[in-house]
Amino acid sequence: MPPQEAPRRPFQVVTLDEPDLHTVQSAAEGVVEDDGVVELLGEKFRLAERVALMPLLAFANASKKGLDSDDMDGMAAMYGLIRSVIHRPVLYEPDTIEQPEGSGHFLPNPRAGKPQRDEAGKVLCDESEWNRFVEHAEDLQAEGDELMEAVGAAMSVISARPRKRREISSGGSPRTSPKSKAGSSSRDTRLEGLVSVADLGR
Repeated sequence: MPPQEAPRRPFQVVTLDEPDLHTVQSAAEGVVEDDGVVELLGEKFRLAERVALMPLLAFANASKKGLDSDDMDGMAAMYGLIRSVIHRPVLYEPDTIEQPEGSGHFLPNPRAGKPQRDEAGKVLCDESEWNRFVEHAEDLQAEGDELMEAVGAAMSVISARPRKRREISSGGSPRTSPKSKAGSSSRDTRLEGLVSVADLGR
């Protein structure tokens, strides 16, 4: 009689483990190993360039109520957080376009450098790495703690990266009003008071 596989345990509360002293010190000193990937159950996936704040806020808000398998809002927040750390670059309009289509004759594209959008106006991203992550997690039936372990590792790497100014594809400085310029330093100060990633699930 073949051995039976041990039943998978349902997860009830999702937490991000406290990093150990070595991890904290490494992050503070900017020496967290960054090979641009995160591993989930033996497979590696490219990381996003930066940590998106909105999925973190949604996850933190859901965590106040406790995340479990019966809480759809919490599950959606967890999904958004996981998705935010995987490489999903914005797709931009090409430098040239075929005119007329199928002719093989290319002309400069007046929209070159602008994000591609769907019919509803939503910015399009390259979802290939995210789709690969989802398929792998489904195929190996990844559990909540396994997924969140990968997210915690990804956050440690991305957060330790030097802060970069967001690139503007059309060139030049980003357009900001005098009011937003004046408030930029105070905005950064306020963000420093947010709860750390390690404490979000607690």
